[in-house]
Amino acid sequence: MNGNTMKRAGAAVLGAGALVAVGLAGAGPASADEADKGVTHHVVTQVPGGAQTDHVQTWVTTHLDSDDWRANVRVDYGRSGAWTVCSDGTEKHGPLQGPGYWVFAGNCYGNGTIRTYGWYDG
Repeated sequence: MNGNTMKRAGAAVLGAGALVAVGLAGAGPASADEADKGVTHHVVTQVPGGAQTDHVQTWVTTHLDSDDWRANVRVDYGRSGAWTVCSDGTEKHGPLQGPGYWVFAGNCYGNGTIRTYGWYDG
């Protein structure tokens, strides 16, 4: 390869890298209105030890009443976020979080009472 070929190859790789960086910079957490309809939702089941499946290793609900909830969550891989379904049919999605320990929460303020809650995988 001569010098010009190497420069063009380097510019092509650099340009592709910039395109990927711009694409990732535009990616953000899903809001209540933007969550993909194709995501997997998981309803919280209260079982001893709080063992869960898919992305969420542990889930401990620390507060639950008719219109809001909170839980201590460990996401072990991938990305997961809080999910709440209200009595008027409204579904609310919190931002997606990567691996780590998180406090997930949701509410149905202005949308009735909580029908179900849990998490979704993104």
